[in-house]
Amino acid sequence: MMAMMLVASATAFAGDSDALKAILKAKDYAEAEALLKSSLGQLANDQEKAKAYNKLVDLAYAKYKKEDDTRITNQALMKNDPVDTDGMIKAGIDALNYGLECDKFDVLPNAKGQVKPAFQKKNQDRLYNVLKGLYDNGCNFAENGKNEEAFKCLDAYVNGSTASLFKENPAVKNDPNRGIAAYYAGRAAMQLEKKERAIELLKMGVADTMKQVREYSIDLLLFTMSKNRSTKADSLKFINDMKDLYAQYPENEKVYSYMCDALILNNDEAAVEEIAKNHLAKFPNSVLPHIYSAFLLQNQKKYAEAVAEWNKVPESQPNYVQFAYYRAVCKYNIAAEFNEKNSDERTGRLTPENDKKFKELLTDAQVDFEKCQELDPEQNTVKWKYLLHNVYTQTGQQAKADALD
Repeated sequence: MMAMMLVASATAFAGDSDALKAILKAKDYAEAEALLKSSLGQLANDQEKAKAYNKLVDLAYAKYKKEDDTRITNQALMKNDPVDTDGMIKAGIDALNYGLECDKFDVLPNAKGQVKPAFQKKNQDRLYNVLKGLYDNGCNFAENGKNEEAFKCLDAYVNGSTASLFKENPAVKNDPNRGIAAYYAGRAAMQLEKKERAIELLKMGVADTMKQVREYSIDLLLFTMSKNRSTKADSLKFINDMKDLYAQYPENEKVYSYMCDALILNNDEAAVEEIAKNHLAKFPNSVLPHIYSAFLLQNQKKYAEAVAEWNKVPESQPNYVQFAYYRAVCKYNIAAEFNEKNSDERTGRLTPENDKKFKELLTDAQVDFEKCQELDPEQNTVKWKYLLHNVYTQTGQQAKADALD
């Protein structure tokens, strides 16, 4: 019995496993990393895994700190000692990533059911400096169009700053730079064709407290999500993605616009109309629902109803000349339909009373066509001249028609 107890005691208080000893003896980062990857399953428990990962943090951070100290000394003393910037950044990313892995095991209960993190505080302190360095370098890379480098730095920064290792660190938890970092990282990811990660990062930017960051992020997020819709399944997924975004940000009219455009391409005009009604109930001053309703009604040749919707679009709206033109076309078509319906089948002429009404309808269209002429005299946006010429001719304003030639 005593012998059995001694064996049990020796097992319970055994030292590090051979696999861990080999990792801890490594002097070189690459050697330690290779040993850990090859022998992770041989480590005795979670505490050994934490200790092994922390060894990698030690080695990587030593390289990072050596280069960063040289950089700081150069700045302070106006020296020009060589700094391995690429090596420093790689070491910082490695130290941070393995620090996060270390923490996953460091916070797990030991054999006695106790939670006693051995490395958490030390890694929080030293890796906070790495986070700051990755942010600074990443933004610099982003501003200089170095997408691969920017993504590596800022993606690691975003991952680290949102990890549980730093959840009690107020400087990281309340970092005002996370949104812009997510935007830059997302932009770089998009350029590198990492679409899914770009979307994840840009969504973080959309949730930021800074208006400019939110707006930049939503623009790029919508652009990124709208790419590569080559199949019906892609289109349906995009519609569902837009609906999800709209549910989160119903006040964002860019999201509203992308969603409605996608639904129209999918021939789901009824959904667009339903969304318009619900949107106006929440945001009665919104103009977009009227614009979309007007387009749909115009395409359905419900010109009078379309005009009623176009009338709700104020002149202050961007690209108003387009909306004035569409309304003018609706009015012109109303006049044309009136003429066709009321013309004598034999002579093709209108009665004097109907002719007067016809000219009144054309004159109403003339007001909008002339507004287009005023706003876009060179027809760079809308081609108003041909129909305005017809209006002048049909209403007996030949001098004005000639002036357009």
